[in-house]
Amino acid sequence: MGDKKEAVAIATFMTVLGVTIGKGIVYLLTSSMSALTEFADSVTDIATSLLTFISVRLGNKPPDENHHYGHGKAEAIAGYTIGIFATIAMFYIAREIVTRLTTGYQVHANQEAIYLTAGLIVVDIFLVAINYIGYRIEKSLALRANTINYLGDTVRGSGLLLAISIPSLDLPIATLLFTFLAYEVYRLLRETTSVLMDESPTDLTLKIMEALRETKEVKEIRKIRTRWTGNTYHVDLTLALDPSYTLEEAHKISETIEKKIKNLSSLKIDVTTHLEPYDPS
Repeated sequence: MGDKKEAVAIATFMTVLGVTIGKGIVYLLTSSMSALTEFADSVTDIATSLLTFISVRLGNKPPDENHHYGHGKAEAIAGYTIGIFATIAMFYIAREIVTRLTTGYQVHANQEAIYLTAGLIVVDIFLVAINYIGYRIEKSLALRANTINYLGDTVRGSGLLLAISIPSLDLPIATLLFTFLAYEVYRLLRETTSVLMDESPTDLTLKIMEALRETKEVKEIRKIRTRWTGNTYHVDLTLALDPSYTLEEAHKISETIEKKIKNLSSLKIDVTTHLEPYDPS
């Protein structure tokens, strides 16, 4: 399964190199602010695509002596770094928009640039498709980050096509493209920060509580801790059982509970259960 993530990451990185060159050519042909915005975004895409490849390779490694919970957070780190790159690009673009608003500039209509931009939109759609399919199969945060990124590129590419076709729309469209970028960055940083800070996945926690309440052997739910590491849910339970159960019986109950919890999601769930004697007093 991990090989699929790596294949998607490599294909994305190679394609982004070509897209970046194409957007640079469009800017040179037109002097469009929208084209410059897209070129700056693509330069960050080169770095982020490389980070994606590195992170999915690390994330595929199993737990080892120094990483007991695996390496899944490598993808969240990559996604967060992507957000930082994009934030830096946003500041540069905002400064350029303000400069051009105050000094003025001219966009050169160019037929070759229009054709090239249309072709780049098709490439962006391809990038969205392969990264989304990879994300759905592997549930990879890094591939999700790419999907969001290139979906935004597709929308912004359409705006760029309109801007260089009708030069008077260039600056308003550049401002709109900047807004799209800001929203994408916010979502990406919010999701990756959630993973890095071990934020509890509320939906899964509620499902676990419901499943445990339906298990008659469980007398008391004393602690539930859940977190998502990028490719695996980790669940720690402290439960109270009737002290009359033998060790073998308690072990079988624990196995049944863990199996039930693992079936709550199509994603991987690692469960650790600690059993304690129940004291009604």
